[in-house]
Amino acid sequence: MNSYDDDQLKLITSIENDDIGTAIEICTTRFDKKFLQPVGVLRVTIVQLAAWQGNIELLQLLYENGADINATDKIGRCALFHAAHHGNCEVVNWLLEHGASTENRVGVDSCYKNTRSPSNLCFIGQNLPTPECWGRTPMHQAVKNNHAAVVKILVEAGADVNAEDERGITPLLLAGTAIVKEDFNEISKFNDIVEILVAAKASTNVIDPNTGTTVLHTATSLGSCSATKRLLNGGAWPLYQCKGTGSTPLHLAASTGNPEALSILLESIPSCDIDIRDNINRTPLHRAAYQGHHECVRILIDHGGNLGAETNTGITVIDAIFAHIPTPVLFLNDILSSRVKMSSVESSVENSQITIDFNVLAPKGELQMGVVTSLIAAASNVEQLTILQHPLVETFLWLKWSKLRVFFFSLVFVHALLVFSLSGYSITILQYETDCGLLRRILSSCSCVLFLHNVVQVLMVPRYYLRQYETWLSFTCAAISLTISMGNAYRSEITASSGEKELHDARQPLQWMLHSISLAILLAWMQMMLLIGRLPMCGYYALMFSTVLKNILKVLLAFVCLIVGFAFSFAVLFHGNDQFRNSWRAVVKTVVMMMGEYEYGALFSDEKNGSSFLPATSRVVFLAFVMLASIVLMNLMIGLAVNDIQGLEKEGHIRQLLKQAEFVAHLERLVLTSHRIFRRNWLHPRLARLLDSRRGIPTKITFCYHERYFHESSLGVPARLREALFLLALGNSRDTERRENNNGDDNVELKALLEEVLLQLRVPYYPSAMRKFSVPYNARTQTGQRKIANQ
Repeated sequence: MNSYDDDQLKLITSIENDDIGTAIEICTTRFDKKFLQPVGVLRVTIVQLAAWQGNIELLQLLYENGADINATDKIGRCALFHAAHHGNCEVVNWLLEHGASTENRVGVDSCYKNTRSPSNLCFIGQNLPTPECWGRTPMHQAVKNNHAAVVKILVEAGADVNAEDERGITPLLLAGTAIVKEDFNEISKFNDIVEILVAAKASTNVIDPNTGTTVLHTATSLGSCSATKRLLNGGAWPLYQCKGTGSTPLHLAASTGNPEALSILLESIPSCDIDIRDNINRTPLHRAAYQGHHECVRILIDHGGNLGAETNTGITVIDAIFAHIPTPVLFLNDILSSRVKMSSVESSVENSQITIDFNVLAPKGELQMGVVTSLIAAASNVEQLTILQHPLVETFLWLKWSKLRVFFFSLVFVHALLVFSLSGYSITILQYETDCGLLRRILSSCSCVLFLHNVVQVLMVPRYYLRQYETWLSFTCAAISLTISMGNAYRSEITASSGEKELHDARQPLQWMLHSISLAILLAWMQMMLLIGRLPMCGYYALMFSTVLKNILKVLLAFVCLIVGFAFSFAVLFHGNDQFRNSWRAVVKTVVMMMGEYEYGALFSDEKNGSSFLPATSRVVFLAFVMLASIVLMNLMIGLAVNDIQGLEKEGHIRQLLKQAEFVAHLERLVLTSHRIFRRNWLHPRLARLLDSRRGIPTKITFCYHERYFHESSLGVPARLREALFLLALGNSRDTERRENNNGDDNVELKALLEEVLLQLRVPYYPSAMRKFSVPYNARTQTGQRKIANQ
């Protein structure tokens, strides 16, 4: 190796090792023009190495000796590229002042010949930064590495802020991709970079070809409010969906849990797009709830987010809230309470106006009962269902029932016609031996209407209605009634041309007809009972009946072996008695005897029965039956029934509201949905107007507290609900005043009063069945009103 090669190697090594003194000494005493030539496999120059190390004195010395500032290596890197990557502002300024080009792009230079370098120089420049993509400029590197000061220098020098690399990525699209949101210093630099580039007219909507995201996605992921606001002001798309997941910046802001950034985004999008879906139908509300960000959930709901929105797997927002938000019932109660506000406060509290906003329960463009139905489906126990007792929910259900009850009473009227026509028709057949054509036609018409009603509701929501026993009961009743009417109509046509003898025989009802009529009458009246139980005033009693019936059936099922055992034993002991002649009669007689109908004298009468029973054994078994079945088992069932009723006093109101909500949702789906049957042009205009008028309730109502003003706009809301709504509105108003006045003192008396009232709202209000609860509730609320009015 000659002295030139030795000096060149020593110079390059000293620069790479940051031994600037040795490098300067070589350049000043033994400098050779050949030192400026590129070396190594990558054809790196010492100017690039000096720029990477950031020594201006050495760069000045090399420049004075004729170094080319814009010289590039084999892959197109220049000195400015390395200085920008390293973030050295002084070096960048020096290079720009000495003619460095801001538009040099990295890329393989085919002009370089495959010249061989000494083996000890082959690995020179291996530690220099390599580009991620061809076509990158110094601006790309400065933005990528979050060097805000360098970016500002390059922009002032006229660098192209919209320069695209080989994949079409601009510098702004690289901003923030190499930092984490926990590093506040780096986030501040990122904000500065966004501000500089957007101010320089950088395009804010360039899309990453790999992820399909924009720089606004990055800003919201990092939770940068400043960058988000600046990008939106620069024309960024707030609802652009990336290719991979379909997520928008709104989804990402909800996931990261930054309320400020989320609020900024919501201000720039229309309210109709608040529930934009990603690839699996998740809304921003889903994303916020999954991460447990309750404040973001609250903000999205305030802007109209739909709590009933479903993903592809059927998960609603309320499901996610119950699964991931701490204390979900309290959280939802707080959300609902905030929808009751005092719109104006007059000199007298009783004359204040209350504004109730139902948008949280009835989002636009959705079934108004969709949120309540999702709430019922998501609640896993009675404690979570207590949210149905919130005054806002209960008022909503009352108003929906008031709108839809006309269809309910129409259904009751049709069923009543069926019941009375079927009962009257059976009487005319059995007692008068005649076929009343009018009653038969009414029965046929009502049966067809009810059958069609059941078919429609099963077609609309098959999974739900096929699991309801009331659907099968109504189906069976309508089918049997229709069969009876059609069968008798056919017989009437045949007997019209028959002789007198055949006519007399035809008047006698057939056996299968009698069996069918008996079953149809029983099922029809049972269905009538269930329909009447749907009325709000009768809901508690229907609930008591169904609960007691279920538990008695469970007890009978548990002790059926005891009953069957006694029945077969009695069939042997009283083998001569007609009532125990076969097994079926024995079981029926045994069940009747459980009710106290023993007929002891008839069973053990020697004169009448002779040797029809076994004297000693029969009395022992009969005594055991009286003790076990008649006394123990019957008192057990009575005790369970009483216990069930006492338990219903605690949760009966919740169950009643649950049944009412389910039935109102059923009516809404059946009559007022956008099902295709109601979109037909053959609907009469009056019927179409009726459906439109009953399609929904106003999502915002205002009424005065004092009772004499209720005729204006209270829509028949019960007094107990008005009182509860007034207390909520007044509490919210006082809280708002305290926050505005920065008064941190809690109003202990008002808070205790509101807690007591909300607790009392969980107690059912039934004037006849539960009078002992209604009096204390009214007394407490009146006392509360006087206390609040005196404040």
